[in-house]
Amino acid sequence: MRAKNSRRLNTEELRVFDWKYPDEGALPQGPLKDGYFARKKAIMLYFDGATESEIKKQAGIGLSQTIRLIKERCLLVHRDGEVWGWRALVPWERINSYQRKHKINVDKFGQGAVGALNTVLNQHPAIREKFVKRILSTGSQNKLSVNRRSKQGHWQWFLGELRALGYETESKWPFNTKNMGYVSVSRFIKSVLDENPESAALVVGGPNNKKKMLTGDGTDRPVHFLFQRVEMDAHKTDGRFSIMIPQPTGGYAQKIVHRLWVVVILEVTSRAVLGYHFSMRKEVSKVDVLRALKMALTKSKRIQITFGNDAYRPKANLPSAASEKFIGVCWDETSVDGSLAETCKHVKQVLKDVVGSDLLEPENSFAVRRSKDDRPFIETFFRTLGQRGFQRLSNTTGGKPSDKGGRDPDEVALTSQFQLEYAAELLAVLIANYNVTPHSSLGGRSPLDYLEFRMAYPERSLRYADPNSVSDIVSFRKLCVVHGGYEQGRRPFVYFGHGRYTSDILGQRHDLVGKKIWIINHIEDDVRVVRASSESGQPLGILQVSSPWNRLPHSLEVRNAVASWINAGKLKVAAGQDAIEVFIRYCERQEGKKLPVHPAYLEARRILIDVAEAMVGRSMIEIASERQARESTRAKENSVRNHATPSPAKTRESRRTLPAPRKAANN
Repeated sequence: MRAKNSRRLNTEELRVFDWKYPDEGALPQGPLKDGYFARKKAIMLYFDGATESEIKKQAGIGLSQTIRLIKERCLLVHRDGEVWGWRALVPWERINSYQRKHKINVDKFGQGAVGALNTVLNQHPAIREKFVKRILSTGSQNKLSVNRRSKQGHWQWFLGELRALGYETESKWPFNTKNMGYVSVSRFIKSVLDENPESAALVVGGPNNKKKMLTGDGTDRPVHFLFQRVEMDAHKTDGRFSIMIPQPTGGYAQKIVHRLWVVVILEVTSRAVLGYHFSMRKEVSKVDVLRALKMALTKSKRIQITFGNDAYRPKANLPSAASEKFIGVCWDETSVDGSLAETCKHVKQVLKDVVGSDLLEPENSFAVRRSKDDRPFIETFFRTLGQRGFQRLSNTTGGKPSDKGGRDPDEVALTSQFQLEYAAELLAVLIANYNVTPHSSLGGRSPLDYLEFRMAYPERSLRYADPNSVSDIVSFRKLCVVHGGYEQGRRPFVYFGHGRYTSDILGQRHDLVGKKIWIINHIEDDVRVVRASSESGQPLGILQVSSPWNRLPHSLEVRNAVASWINAGKLKVAAGQDAIEVFIRYCERQEGKKLPVHPAYLEARRILIDVAEAMVGRSMIEIASERQARESTRAKENSVRNHATPSPAKTRESRRTLPAPRKAANN
């Protein structure tokens, strides 16, 4: 038998099938859970057409109370924008804010003021509106204003508004309480911020927090495949290092190197570091990015370490050195932050042509300028790099001034002779060891192991870059006019990078005089020779540079820096001298100068060291170590043969430390 009330609420009108449920399994056993299911059963019986007596008998709730539950709880709007639905049936769940019905009357114990703030604001809607506007105000972006007002400031403003209405003279709330309503005002401020999350992010954290709220947490841009995306960023090392500069009078002088950068390319799925570049410039340039890119696409070689190969963990390496199947593997997307994106504008075409990768930057992707949240993996790697390496040393500058612990990093670098070359070796060890360290996000596998694991079950075929294109990644090309010719009585030549180039082949091509040809700096660390071709792409062979750039190997950047010094009159190069040699001598003779080491000098040193080791065939460290081992063995044999204590001179000789590695030649 149905209830006599013919106007019943029905499920279709109320869209009961869309109502959300609470987590019924989370409700504790007892009155709360029993009360929820009793209310739920009463409403379901009501929708099924049960009579009042049936509802009362089965659920223990009357019909009028059931209808009130539906109208006054279930149909109210939740803060998520939907109706409360079944969630409103949980006993003691507050649906609306407390509305005081009686006059505020604070007793001698401070009780009786529940809901007082809401009552006062309801009585003065203008104050409520001004208060909410003040809480959500962020100040002016271009004019001087107050940002991030404190809770105490808001509280003082609120008390001032009530004083103007005479609340203090009449001893009304909050002036008749001990804390003057501070706790209630603090809760109201929090509730306003909670109801307006976007404005709250701007108020509390500024524009960066608001941008992070808009970008999301990355759930809508997942990476499923190997080499689908890499993250690339530059990080300044937290340390001070020195270099040993040969002096004309003999010996060496130390100078501090202040800014050292490392550019890293990290594969997102496996967290493996594919390649990196250790830059000695004041700021990261496109050449640094290109060199990191080239290292990721070519077969790498583990650096010989001065303090012994025990520093490397077993199988520690970059992927390209661990297996040939990782040499030249391409990826689909390259994610960079806003600051590096400015540098990568010159690299964008190289990524597209050689790697087949799109550059994800703030202008065309989810990335936000200067936000670490959109490249979480590489930012975590940089944090790990600091915690496991540079920040553990006494020459660290730390992430903040307090990290120095009262030490002077410059003094530590000079006293310990912690040289730039040691920093490069330490960086190589840290990155190689990172690739073989178990990772909690990879199921306990290391990045290299995870790469091998995923490669064993390929989900798609990998793309590989053309080796010829990879070798030319760091190359620079320019159209240059051919000068000279029989009309001037000179062999044809071109000007490129402040130098004059020619060859036997070009010297006979008088038909090219006045025309443009392509000049390609194909060897990144030796611009003494370049490759030439016609505008149509026909090869013209190798060109060589004339004096004063034809002796010591150097890069185009070093030459540009030296040429700028020559043009400014800071450096004089006489006829027959080599400009690079003169520049190196000039830098090494600045013994009493306090200026930092010029980046071009550091780059020139590196190139000379690499060329010298390539000519010898082994690193200078290996040769020095073998020489010391032979001397030590010879000293021990002589000691055993003579059955005598070695002389102090021999003892000092056998215990002599290795010379500082990779020092520039003393000219």
